[in-house]
Amino acid sequence: MNKNSTYYETLISRYLSGESSAAEVSELNTWLGADDGNLALFSEMRKSWALQEALLVENTTDLDSEWDSLSSRIGIEESPSARKIQLQTRRSFLRIAAVFLLLIIPSMVYYWFFIPPGKDMLYAELQMVETTLSDGTQVALNTGSSLHYPSSFKGKERKVSLMGEAYFDVAHNKEKVFVISAEDMQIRVLGTSFYVNTNAQKNTMEVVLISGSVQLSFHDKQMMLEPGDKAVILKKHGEIVKQENKDPNLLAWKTRKIRFNNTPIYEIIDVLKKVYQKDFVVLNPEISNCRITATFEGQSLEAVLLVLQSTIDITARPNGNAIELSGKGCQ
Repeated sequence: MNKNSTYYETLISRYLSGESSAAEVSELNTWLGADDGNLALFSEMRKSWALQEALLVENTTDLDSEWDSLSSRIGIEESPSARKIQLQTRRSFLRIAAVFLLLIIPSMVYYWFFIPPGKDMLYAELQMVETTLSDGTQVALNTGSSLHYPSSFKGKERKVSLMGEAYFDVAHNKEKVFVISAEDMQIRVLGTSFYVNTNAQKNTMEVVLISGSVQLSFHDKQMMLEPGDKAVILKKHGEIVKQENKDPNLLAWKTRKIRFNNTPIYEIIDVLKKVYQKDFVVLNPEISNCRITATFEGQSLEAVLLVLQSTIDITARPNGNAIELSGKGCQ
């Protein structure tokens, strides 16, 4: 079905106002990656929306009422103490936030969305995205990641470039090696499945082999990986360190399968942040060392939090885009 620009302008407006459904978000995400013109339209509408919000606050006589409306729309809950502080500063805060968006969005668009000639781009801006390349290779991109690839592979190599975090299940073709470039790192495979993260930690990248074999190179260093191997690339030192992958939740962001085995809360929080794209604030530090054993498959964050609250003495309360954890924990 052909859909004109008016349809997608409406879809963008619904997303910016927080009214879009999960299906609409998925459709919008696919549309954004289909053409750089779509991205330009989205960028312009997002800048206009931010400016309008700032002007609305500036010209509103009943500032408290306007903030309550905005908070309700985007799901912000305030504690009494936080509310008192924000009432004094929210006018300037929203104006500064709008200006910040206007300044940073153009540079983000250039950095993340510049597409080399002859290549397509897949960008997971709003949520995890999965796609199948022309050779049958399956790719899953985590939020905030991008992949550049040709619409069809020609020559003796199948070359793509990655920025961020992804899972690849490469279609076997002994005549054409599959090559992934990420900064100064290169991964060469014939047919295999593996995980790549170019933003693992500051100055590091990670590659974990799930099946098959890969040849990893970084500057003048090379390493072969076997299933279960984890390679940590130390960019600052130009080294590759091989380890055993011991993370059962490595691909939880893709599979939504989560396993905790006597796992401390601070590690659980790291997993939940990645899977559900939420921040966590621990109000009682003693909670962090409490341990949980549980398995989840496809459950919502709310369901996971209910299990945690029923297992140990904690309370989980939403506050904006964060979840606050309080209580006595495992005392």
